[in-house]
Amino acid sequence: MGDYSGVEELLIIEKYLKNYNHDLVLKLSEFLKNKEVLEFGAGIGTLAQIWKSQTGISPECLEIDPNLCDVVTQRGFKCYSNLDAITKKYDGIYTSNVLEHIEDDIAALKNLNSLLNKDAIIAIYVPAFMLLYSGLDISVGHFRRYGKAEIIKKLEQTNFKIIRCHFSDSLGFFVSILIRIFGYKKNPKNFHFYDKYIYPLSSLLDRLGAKYFFGKNLLIIAQKLN
Repeated sequence: MGDYSGVEELLIIEKYLKNYNHDLVLKLSEFLKNKEVLEFGAGIGTLAQIWKSQTGISPECLEIDPNLCDVVTQRGFKCYSNLDAITKKYDGIYTSNVLEHIEDDIAALKNLNSLLNKDAIIAIYVPAFMLLYSGLDISVGHFRRYGKAEIIKKLEQTNFKIIRCHFSDSLGFFVSILIRIFGYKKNPKNFHFYDKYIYPLSSLLDRLGAKYFFGKNLLIIAQKLN
């Protein structure tokens, strides 16, 4: 769940995937606490709000969609509408379900590297396994889902050292298979059911070791090389 880019979907995700989103911020922020950070692809600022609440740090944001950027700004966050507008460097960058929307993701990673201070951290969350690629991915503008070796190679090519790379949301893997077979039906009740009943079990299975074998997403923590 949680991979959709339209305003309506983002509002549904914010309202009905609260456990999922709070857990995601915990994962992304583990190596970024007490650091000045940029969120790359902020959407409507859902994760930024949680980030501020959990860490006490207000992230700056980048969101190229002008309507979404306005929402983020209205929510009290500094939001850039393009990379060229950013004239500073950060101790860390985090991004969730964004790179798959960018055709030249290697160029994007190079640009993000240039925005980081020495030894800074990037935390990335992306959809996993091309075998799960479905009509839903196409409809929301995904160029790809990532293999573990693929994302590691691309980060190493763009001057990053991998600290951690594993799957996330193990049960979501099977939900994605069902979506590929039967299609996706947008229903807020489905999100609520997933967040309340399926994701807590999925998170438990991840902690028990399933994340080393499969999952709907990949979580990568990497450090900028000097």
